[in-house]
Amino acid sequence: MSCHIPEIRMDSLLQQANRMVFVPEAVSALYLYHGEAMLEQVNNILLERPDLSELLGGNPQQMMFDNHRYHFEFMANVFEFQGYDMLVRTVPWVYRAYFNHGFSADYFVAELEAWVSVIEQILAEEGNTIVAVYEFLLDNHEVFVDLAGQHAWDDKVPFFEDAQDAVFYDHLLEGNFAECFAIGRAFLERTGSLERLYLDIFQPAMYRIGRDWEMGRISVAKEHLASAVVMRLLASIYPLLDPPSVDKGTVLVTVAPNEYHEIGAWMVANTLELDGWKTVYLGANTPCADFMNLVRAEKPCLLAFSIAMPFNLRHLKRMIDQLESLSPAERPFIMVGGQVFRLGNRLQKTLGADAYADSCVTAAQTARGWWNKVQ
Repeated sequence: MSCHIPEIRMDSLLQQANRMVFVPEAVSALYLYHGEAMLEQVNNILLERPDLSELLGGNPQQMMFDNHRYHFEFMANVFEFQGYDMLVRTVPWVYRAYFNHGFSADYFVAELEAWVSVIEQILAEEGNTIVAVYEFLLDNHEVFVDLAGQHAWDDKVPFFEDAQDAVFYDHLLEGNFAECFAIGRAFLERTGSLERLYLDIFQPAMYRIGRDWEMGRISVAKEHLASAVVMRLLASIYPLLDPPSVDKGTVLVTVAPNEYHEIGAWMVANTLELDGWKTVYLGANTPCADFMNLVRAEKPCLLAFSIAMPFNLRHLKRMIDQLESLSPAERPFIMVGGQVFRLGNRLQKTLGADAYADSCVTAAQTARGWWNKVQ
């Protein structure tokens, strides 16, 4: 029975989150408006602590400053989207990642208490609903610590299905593009499936890169190196296939503003193109104004958005909201995907998207199904 305790605790937290006090839109806007001032005060409160070095586990103060900014950006999205299930599912991961990099559990108590103090000072009574959310986090701090201790990854279970996958990962971590390319090309020649290469080789390797960073085993530089190699592979292996014929409409694939995780979006773009779509791929961090100009010029019948980081949800919502300026006949079918949708059950609906795809294969199936219906 003990193996189910983490799930029971998570379920209890999610039930509490469903009863969380509603944060009015005006109060959420105030939190966002005063963000820079609150960040400065929270930083100063922590800097004045004589035990700061112990709280940070010897890490540089910049890592704390970055965390405070990520925290603010994330909470601003939680309040705007009323995404308390997203909050509950994210906190254990944040705790686990920072614990594995040396931070003390007491650091998060000190940080949350500082936020409460600053919010009460700057927002006064208008911030009461926001303070209630912070008090929920403080009241359940020990539960979140326990959940963080339950590793999301079981090292006793092989992460890869065969030795070749592990060899690919080792070369990826070394930044050895030539060896990674050779493995990818051989897999493609053997299976004839680009989708299987993405899902069976590239995706598990990148998940393990994320796991190893979370566990404190590799640096951010190593994570970026591996991502850069995969980006090169996406660009170099796809041309090995015969050019597909276009028998469907135009799809525009992009990443949310302020989002730099574009590997998934690139996989979706290539997969859709192989399925007969005319694909326009924008990549990462396209400004909203330029995005809308391209939409009007290309007139895509389908838009595919990718987002990984929850603190970018509001940026994506602004981008999708701009599509309301189009006539009903011009409005494209909107599909979303990315890791963030695993955290919240209502995000797709709140964003105004028509569909969610959890992989490049699902994206192609969803797009094809919609296309067949409208023809």
